[in-house]
Amino acid sequence: MGDGFIARDITFQNTAGPQNFQAVVLRSESDASVLYRCSFEGYQNTLNVHCNRQFYKQCDIYGTVDFIFGNAAAVLQNCNIYARKPITGTVVVTAQGRLNPNQTTGIVIHNSRVTAAPDLKPVQSSVQTYLGRPWQLYSQTVILKTFLDSLINPAG
Repeated sequence: MGDGFIARDITFQNTAGPQNFQAVVLRSESDASVLYRCSFEGYQNTLNVHCNRQFYKQCDIYGTVDFIFGNAAAVLQNCNIYARKPITGTVVVTAQGRLNPNQTTGIVIHNSRVTAAPDLKPVQSSVQTYLGRPWQLYSQTVILKTFLDSLINPAG
């Protein structure tokens, strides 16, 4: 449903706050969807790139735990990815969910920036921030030509 969906200059926001744990801002299942100059503002599980092919360009994505997650073939290009202050001491940017080694899915973050949001900056040294974790057995995430600020744990 909604194949070919296009959104431009829209802010998607979930105001549940970090204390309410998982609160998806957008779940996309449409094939060949394009989101351009949009903002996704949440905490845990902000952007669910659930399935099919998706393209995000010049978007801002805010979150705390697994805030870009799902099993789509998703490309995020020229995006600003902001880690927010979590309730726990850990931020995880991505959680990709590929179930089968033959699936052509994964999260690609290209020519983007991963930095601390204003609420994280004052406590950044007390929070462990990781680029991702394997959500399923065959998870794959590629991050290329992307600026990683000092908040990222060198372990990944």
